[in-house]
Amino acid sequence: MPPPVRLLFLGTSEFAVPVLGALCSGPSVEVAGVVTRPARPAGRGRNLRQPPVALEAMARGLPLHQPEKLRRSFRETLGGIAPDVMVSAAYGAYLPEWLLESARLGVVNVHPSLLPRHRGAAPVARTIISGDLETGVTFMLTDSGWDTGPVLGVVTAGVRPDDTAGSLERRLSGLAAGNVTGIVAGYASGEICPVPQQGEATYAEKITPDETWLDWTESAGLLERLVRAYQPAPGARTLYRGRTLKIHSASVCDLVSEPGMLYLSDDGGLSVGCGQGRLTLLEVQPEGGRTMGIDAFVRGYRPVEGEACGKR
Repeated sequence: MPPPVRLLFLGTSEFAVPVLGALCSGPSVEVAGVVTRPARPAGRGRNLRQPPVALEAMARGLPLHQPEKLRRSFRETLGGIAPDVMVSAAYGAYLPEWLLESARLGVVNVHPSLLPRHRGAAPVARTIISGDLETGVTFMLTDSGWDTGPVLGVVTAGVRPDDTAGSLERRLSGLAAGNVTGIVAGYASGEICPVPQQGEATYAEKITPDETWLDWTESAGLLERLVRAYQPAPGARTLYRGRTLKIHSASVCDLVSEPGMLYLSDDGGLSVGCGQGRLTLLEVQPEGGRTMGIDAFVRGYRPVEGEACGKR
């Protein structure tokens, strides 16, 4: 049996945790170290909070490195690790050219989309916004481009009608974990050869704060996808009575309506008019308040039919 592939893992968010766990459990690979982002202030107390991958690495007793940036000063540390290959998954920072050339087999990236569709920072959210029926995980070699490197393997998955960015990302993370060890080992042994990406490229830009304000002149179908794409964060927003109202869950109604106008139903439901159809609100969060079902919101805030919602 050949010796295990020595690797350095780069990851930060919750998506990467199962991938790291799978690599630690595979006899064909050896995780020689973990690189993740530094702890950041979080919460009302602004206390330092470690990223999920850092907590996982500590729990497993793995050597942990948290450079602010991957500067050339990190080269000495990397030289001491001497990995055969690096594996990155949701690391969240630029990988410089010198780093890509520091391991004999380069950097294998785990990307939650069917490349070249949805290259970039927010592939899961953009998949939902686009109304895609299929997505997946692409294992690729990182080059100097923006998710443009050759492909080592692809695993596909369907997009469910009720998927949020959170639920879809968790499912794709599980798929990635179930396949990453075999992909890395096969690539290292020469059984898997990289092939160029095929198809039309699209780009999944980072979600901006302005995008989270719902434009009620758009169709109810699109707005419902936006609500799901922004869950669990940053959340879809509208302006109601001069304050922010986050919409955490909604459904589509086909009734004709005036964009931005509130409509009450006989059963206590609440919907907002759209450019096409209405968005029926199911779960909301008033500014400074807790998340609540729409029945509790209607009882507490007593919305009036004909009131308007809008963008800030």
